Amino acid sequence: MSTPELPTLRHVTERKLNKLAAHREKYEAEKRAILDKVASAGDTRAKVQALLDGFEQYGVTARQPDLSLRNLVHFNLQARSDPSVCGSLLREWQIKLERELNIGSAKYEYASLFGSLIMEWIKYPSPGIVSKHLESPSSDTDSLDFDQLGRKEMHEQQAQWEAHVFTKKKVDQARIEAYLNDIFGNVRQGKKVKKSPLEDLREAMRHVMDFKSELHTPKHPVSRSDDLTTPERRFTPEILKSCIRGVLQADLLAGQKREALVGLETQSAVLDELVDVLNMDLEGLDTWEWDPSPVPLQMRRQLNGKYRVFMDEETHQAILLHFIGKVWAVEMKKAFVKFYHSGAWLQTPFRSMDKKARRRREYFIPAGIADSTLTVRDERRTMYQEDYFMTQLPGKMFDDYIDYAAEDQDSPSSGTSGTRRGGARSPLATKQGMLRLLTTEMLLNTKVYGEFTVLQSDFRWFGPSLSHDAIFAVLKFLGVPDKWLRFFKKFLEPSLVFSHDGADAEGRVRKCGVPMSHVLADALSEALLFCLDFAVNKRTGGANIYRFHDDLWCWGQESTCVQAWEAIKEFAEIMGLEMNEEKTGAALIVANENTSRAISAKLPQGKIKWGFLVLDPSVGRWVINQTDVDAHIVELRRQLGACRSVMAWVQAWNSYVSRFFSTNFGQPANCLGRAHNDMIIEAFQRIQRGLFADSGVANATEYLRRMLMERFGTDDSVPDGFFYFPSNLGGLGLRNPFIALFATRPGTPRDPVERIERAFEEEQEVYERLKEKWDTGKDRPKRLGDDAAGSNNADDPFLSWQEYSAYREETSPYLYQAYRYLMECPPEHHVDVVGSAQFNRKMEDTPYWRWIYALYAGEVKERFGGEGLQLGERDLLPVGLVEVLRSEKVRWEG
Repeated sequence: MSTPELPTLRHVTERKLNKLAAHREKYEAEKRAILDKVASAGDTRAKVQALLDGFEQYGVTARQPDLSLRNLVHFNLQARSDPSVCGSLLREWQIKLERELNIGSAKYEYASLFGSLIMEWIKYPSPGIVSKHLESPSSDTDSLDFDQLGRKEMHEQQAQWEAHVFTKKKVDQARIEAYLNDIFGNVRQGKKVKKSPLEDLREAMRHVMDFKSELHTPKHPVSRSDDLTTPERRFTPEILKSCIRGVLQADLLAGQKREALVGLETQSAVLDELVDVLNMDLEGLDTWEWDPSPVPLQMRRQLNGKYRVFMDEETHQAILLHFIGKVWAVEMKKAFVKFYHSGAWLQTPFRSMDKKARRRREYFIPAGIADSTLTVRDERRTMYQEDYFMTQLPGKMFDDYIDYAAEDQDSPSSGTSGTRRGGARSPLATKQGMLRLLTTEMLLNTKVYGEFTVLQSDFRWFGPSLSHDAIFAVLKFLGVPDKWLRFFKKFLEPSLVFSHDGADAEGRVRKCGVPMSHVLADALSEALLFCLDFAVNKRTGGANIYRFHDDLWCWGQESTCVQAWEAIKEFAEIMGLEMNEEKTGAALIVANENTSRAISAKLPQGKIKWGFLVLDPSVGRWVINQTDVDAHIVELRRQLGACRSVMAWVQAWNSYVSRFFSTNFGQPANCLGRAHNDMIIEAFQRIQRGLFADSGVANATEYLRRMLMERFGTDDSVPDGFFYFPSNLGGLGLRNPFIALFATRPGTPRDPVERIERAFEEEQEVYERLKEKWDTGKDRPKRLGDDAAGSNNADDPFLSWQEYSAYREETSPYLYQAYRYLMECPPEHHVDVVGSAQFNRKMEDTPYWRWIYALYAGEVKERFGGEGLQLGERDLLPVGLVEVLRSEKVRWEG
């Protein structure tokens, strides 16, 4: 259901609620009439008869599974003559029939309450800036000016942003060219290759969107199922729809522009006209300019407390720029991946097996007996290329837009590992996967090599501080044609003005940085950071930097991290970038505390942080930074306090607690161990205590229950299921962050290191068998005196254990299996569900909803009857409107 349909949905909702009110009034009148007759009846049997007559007269049906009205008609007739039908049995029937009437009242009551909550949500949809179409005529949101909504932090960040963006940053382009020549200059694959990898890369850049040869080809439809790897050079209806979805995913536009864009996707006639216009725009890119100018700017607050600046550009222009950016991004990624596989990218791991060592191993060990093609080394290479190399760029034209800087993301799915093989991963899955990878590497390296070093950093104000001269120096070096350099310059240098500065504010030309949430801006900045990736690989002799845009990670041996850090600093200094000291640090973890030492002074001395986690090098574990959590408790209390509707409160809770906190605590994983689950459980206990300490309640449900009493006059008997059940059953859909932690806890290992130790034991067992066979004369090579063995004697001693186990990352299938296991998420425990057939009909069958059902269904059934999972009358619930309102991105108060 699209956003422009909200006025219609609101009208439908009002009609539903009016109809609900009429049905409820009619039902209560009929109920009173029945009970009046019951009150005037003489004995219990007569009261039962009065109830049965009323049920038949008004069409009341039984919802309780153990209540048969048909049977009671016969039994009550029997009671007139049969003295064995005792009074207590008649009284039980009366109680059940009267309870059936109360169940009907409860369903109408909660359906009405649900409807009232939705109407309140329409009036007050979010704690921040609201959409115009959601406001009721009585809403006073327009009376709140920007200064009231804004905060000191916002104005400070705006000033910092302006200081970067409107000041030209000068860099030495000649020095950049010399640096790039040093990094790329001597890259050649082999004598038989006519062109070097760099020349191939430049050739690819020269032919991206070559309009002269391609724009005048006949139109042809493109199916979404084609999922083209090579981008189209012109618009088609399918490409246009994909671009519309991309602009929406980027969250570039807000309010009425966003609504209009959502509705556009279904208007085929308008799409056809727009395709023609956009293709004409492509032919005239030489004369393209920003229009209107200056482009308005908006500031939006993120959950991490930072503000992001968005261009409120014209919709048609946003689509055009998204298309151009998508084509360039896809082609760049294709060219960069080809370069990665060209032989230019070094693939030398730490302690690599040389030729002599490999020949000795082949001499002593029969092929396929001990070694495996599945190794840690190969798995590491595959994961880097598929999951971490140029992740910001889409691989295909129809890939979703990815924003790795976004904080407000979906909550993690505990039951999946997040590993991609051939499909795009979400930013959340990639970041969670990186935490698991880093932790697994830490466990493996400390066990195999005795120590592990990790380096972390990012660039200060990266997006706004990117030098245009540096961008163009890199693009020119990579072979981007002059005509495109001219277009990119226009794209990067619009005239800008903040909307809240008023109509009289003068526009200023951007002189530095790239626009937020534009795939073209991502392509340009990733081209520059590609040079960093290769520089680190080159300077370290084969190590890779793991990067989400400008979030930089490198790990392994200390010497490697020192080389990587020097390469990063060199790149930053040449490109005019600054390191962010708050997010820069390094840690050394050693296996034996007796060999503990200080980390190299050549590495940054800050702490290693991931979300709310801080790496404690003394124990090699992640711990929660309670100071950061406490600061966000204060902020969450403020955001929840700003919610003027119950449903907005629930939406804010779900986004902040179930998504933001859960995400930044780290998804439960085998490598993190059970202690990690327990640590997060304690953290959520602390969060709830901190949030409600001054409210006189202990948790979210008690707080909401009191809110309902104050605003809607309910009593304190509202069942917990009403808060946690999904909206299609008439519940509020409040998320419980504890469930995933308890569901995964049983399957999480107590000590993750034991899995590696078990792999070592399995290796030892294989080694002993191989050695025994060799010593008894079995499996020896027929040809004696092989030079590879380093001996001319057929009685050569078998490989020593030290030599056999020296290259585990390249040889051990058991270490590979442990490596894969540690990076996986534990399975979620499925609680037993009584009445599972009813559950499967009513709720999505996932571990989370099974847990919710098992916890709360009993109370709900007691209140609403045997079919009590439906809290309100389904046909009268405004479920469609709820789904639309929930699909709106939460706008946090400024």
